[in-house]
Amino acid sequence: MAAKCAYVEKVGAVYYVRKRIPRAWIGQVRGDVLRLSLRTKDRAEALKWGLEALAVFEDLLRMAPEEALKHLTQRLIDEQMLRPEEMTGADLVRRRALGSVGSKIIRRAREELRLGENLDGIYAELVHLNRATVEGEAYYDRLPDDRKTQDSATIRKLAEIDVSGFQAVLDELGGTVLSKPVPGKPVPTEPSQPRSAAIKATTSDEAIASDDGHPIYTLRYLMEHYFKHDGKNTGADNRSNIERAVKLFEDLCPEVRTLAAPRIPLTFWDRLYEFVQEIPKAQGRATPDNIVKFTRAVQAEGANYRRLSRTTLNSNYLGAITRIARYGQKKRLYSWQAPPLIIPQSKRATKSKGKAPFSPEEVAAVMSCPVYTGSASRRLRYSPGHEIFADDHIYWAPLIAAHTGMRVTEVGLLRFEQMQTWFGRQTFVLEIAEAEENTNGIVGYKTGNALRRIPLHRQLVEIGFLDFWNHQKALHDRPFPAWTQHVKGGSVGEPEIHFEADFFNAHRLKWDVPAHRQHKLSFHSFRGFFIQACHSAGVNPYTILKWVGHDDDTEARTSEVHRGYMSDDLTSEEVEAIDAVQVPIGRVKSFADWLKSRR
Repeated sequence: MAAKCAYVEKVGAVYYVRKRIPRAWIGQVRGDVLRLSLRTKDRAEALKWGLEALAVFEDLLRMAPEEALKHLTQRLIDEQMLRPEEMTGADLVRRRALGSVGSKIIRRAREELRLGENLDGIYAELVHLNRATVEGEAYYDRLPDDRKTQDSATIRKLAEIDVSGFQAVLDELGGTVLSKPVPGKPVPTEPSQPRSAAIKATTSDEAIASDDGHPIYTLRYLMEHYFKHDGKNTGADNRSNIERAVKLFEDLCPEVRTLAAPRIPLTFWDRLYEFVQEIPKAQGRATPDNIVKFTRAVQAEGANYRRLSRTTLNSNYLGAITRIARYGQKKRLYSWQAPPLIIPQSKRATKSKGKAPFSPEEVAAVMSCPVYTGSASRRLRYSPGHEIFADDHIYWAPLIAAHTGMRVTEVGLLRFEQMQTWFGRQTFVLEIAEAEENTNGIVGYKTGNALRRIPLHRQLVEIGFLDFWNHQKALHDRPFPAWTQHVKGGSVGEPEIHFEADFFNAHRLKWDVPAHRQHKLSFHSFRGFFIQACHSAGVNPYTILKWVGHDDDTEARTSEVHRGYMSDDLTSEEVEAIDAVQVPIGRVKSFADWLKSRR
């Protein structure tokens, strides 16, 4: 009988590695065990690869936050030197383990070490690590079985890696950048001549390669690589824009045909930037094949001619080229970044079209309207009277939005199974069951960021929201059965279910707010109010990001890369923090008291 391994377990047909979370991490991450798929059905491979993942877990999780971040930074430097096409099965397991535990280390460092923007470079490198790992897995899966057992023999040179982002963090922590490669990997020997001297003669449509067989990452090579992989579904118009832009750069600066993108001098980028602003507008005519020759011919006739708009240049020319250059960085072909090529469009500001958040005084005014103090009838909810109706969306939707920051459609789509207990607190889990279908349109949320968990504010509980929830659950299949669903996008073949807030927005003139703000306020203003109230209460910006999905103010305070790691569930502290948010609601009658008055 085969001996058992305490760290490897079989789930179905695939083996997993497992590691118990150290006590110091309890409460910082969900669960008490880390599990990682080894992507193999072979037990011998699982035992060998499991040790790779286990070494990462044990090295990093046993350290204090400062030491863990320092070692993570140094490991990411080593991993940069490994090309996706040369990764072995053990490499892939080690990198996935590093990505799994690395996000937790960075999140904890953000909260405890307060390194600020210095962590942004590490976030970016962790994302690049994960992307390169996915690409490496795709290469590995296509290999024949006999090739999968071979070790890789070539890695990137450290000299080609930009370590400035790492060094900023290590300087803060008192560490130094490692200069050694991944253990067990031989360093390639220096070529006898520069790569630029080893370029083979090819046509412009071929990928240029050096004598050692490795491609030179010219813009044309990157473009073809993009069309074959990430951009294989690119539309005909966008494809022609990219091809036209690359050809324009090659015609303007012929050296670009043979230079790797990171080697293109800044003078060439400046020349491109200046030249595109002189391209004539070929209105009513097909775009010429050689735009450089066409532009110079028009310029020879005089300088008074119509030029392409800056929007077109930023999108179809400069934007297309920088997208291709950045694609190489995204695929970890190099660490160089393309220079910004955006032509500013100056326009004097006149009137803001954006919606404004409610102020606390305006929220208090809304919660003191006849809906909550007494209406004339169920139909005339905003006309003063003596009747209160606390069993529908007109009463509860504004209260929910003010206490959670939920959008109007998110409130309308609430289902009873979405109320779940988390760390002893009732929470909304904004996920739609896959089995739920609607013949009128697609049921779903605005973006992937909208899938989240929101704690139930204690003030909502005190005014009887749970009593209302249980009352509706006993009578209906959803909390707000009288709220009419609307379909948007049917004319373009993508019908989606939406909920409107006309019941609220139509009465904006009755909210007793200044005239100059009446047209800037709507139901969505509750979301802006909630976000501002969170900041005023001193809630961690990353916690706000988890609660609301996204918002402009929080995005300005956080790293774009870090937002990809906010899929971790709420901690116990984040669940309790919502009670610090102040929502002025006045004398809203509790549901239990209302129910008693109806009997």
